[in-house]
Amino acid sequence: MMYKVLFLNALFLYASTLTTEELAMFQPRLTDYTDPNTGLKADVYGRDNGDGSQTIYTNGIPSHETWTFPHSNSNNPNSIGENVVQMKIYSEPRLRSQPMNCTPPGFVGIATSGTVIYNWYPAEVRCDDVKNFEELDMCEGHPSPFNQYHYHYYSPCVQVPVCGEPSPLYGVALDGIPIYGPISEDGVQLTSEDLDECGGRTGSDGRYKYHVTADPPYFMPCFRGEIRSDLGKSLTEFTCGCPYDDTSYVRGPGRRRRPTSVCAANKSDSSAPLNCWDAEYLESLEYEIPYVWEYEEREIDLIPCCPEGADCGVSCKTEEGIKEECQVEKRSVQYLTRHAREE
Repeated sequence: MMYKVLFLNALFLYASTLTTEELAMFQPRLTDYTDPNTGLKADVYGRDNGDGSQTIYTNGIPSHETWTFPHSNSNNPNSIGENVVQMKIYSEPRLRSQPMNCTPPGFVGIATSGTVIYNWYPAEVRCDDVKNFEELDMCEGHPSPFNQYHYHYYSPCVQVPVCGEPSPLYGVALDGIPIYGPISEDGVQLTSEDLDECGGRTGSDGRYKYHVTADPPYFMPCFRGEIRSDLGKSLTEFTCGCPYDDTSYVRGPGRRRRPTSVCAANKSDSSAPLNCWDAEYLESLEYEIPYVWEYEEREIDLIPCCPEGADCGVSCKTEEGIKEECQVEKRSVQYLTRHAREE
């Protein structure tokens, strides 16, 4: 598969802790909002534990508008339920010498709104772009088979970017590296062409961070940082699925293959990084997925932004579409596109 590789040696990267101000940004998007799916309110916070770790807590209840699922506009049969996540990360991210290329199914990060972030593939054979898979709600979210509401790409309900101004924190990844919105410190909206192979870049402040973009893979497709053994996520989920192997998603008796875990916890020190062998696993993988991903030129709509001084409310998107007050820039980009592998 044809992924861009902009290798940056970890020795030259600097990723800092979430600041007190950034931790405080993890809070319900709407104050005193009750989710109509569950009748519950979101509980979200970020905390420094004072022992070299930080915790991001969410009860998984949407803190902004959603559809009531199941919904007539979507083929998703699942409902939204409470899903508590207590994600523990390093206060000072520890960078790996080589990126971890296998992003696990389930959550790969948490947005400041308290909704978890999944990668850009649905848990389906063919590893299709989720935008081609099903209709999502006005906040670009939907529930999993385990009733966990989540995003696969940028949600306009997490923040309202101001056109020409740097985006604030959007969330944080499993490895503790912050995820920022799409607009750089220079006021320019970024696309995947501006980022390295893990969807990150070093800003003018010298700090390495991931960015969410309008084009795939949307969020980080690999991890630059180490992941704690006491992360708060099941280690059975650390497998190499899409875009490398889709056999665990095949339906039918006797056809589905159990995925292989590629990480183990440090049993003697729960604060130590996971021991992962994803690179060795991929090197020995005999299965060749029948698809390739190649960059093709395509004109796309960038993420809507609110003009400085305008009142765009809590989101640039409603049930009817993008608000008139918001601006949408079009840009020609190299768009990562899936094709069937030639025989």
